[in-house]
Amino acid sequence: MGLPDFANDVSSGAAGTLIGGALTYGAAWAHTQVRKLARRGSDAEQDAMIAVLGDENATQEELTHRLASLIDAHLITYPEASSEFKTFALTGPTTYHQINSGPGTFIGGDNHGGLTINQGGPVA
Repeated sequence: MGLPDFANDVSSGAAGTLIGGALTYGAAWAHTQVRKLARRGSDAEQDAMIAVLGDENATQEELTHRLASLIDAHLITYPEASSEFKTFALTGPTTYHQINSGPGTFIGGDNHGGLTINQGGPVA
């Protein structure tokens, strides 16, 4: 059984998103995404996708073609995964930006305003 016509676009889009995400967010992010998206496949199939992402000597076009071919094979075997790959290709990775303003302590963000720490002193 072959893939529907749109499936090649899904495979190429998902491959491009994985490659771009790997460059932006790093190898750990890419590995996690491959494991999540290709979870129906074997570890060897997932490892093959990850190995493509790790090829530093290939051009982006070569990486996209090789990874899209592996995604095509996955979608032929697991057509129910098409919607997940399509969503991933269309939405891409999510980036969160947090800006905090005002007085107080902001954990994991920017501080704009005063911050006083009085260890062992009176409470202000």
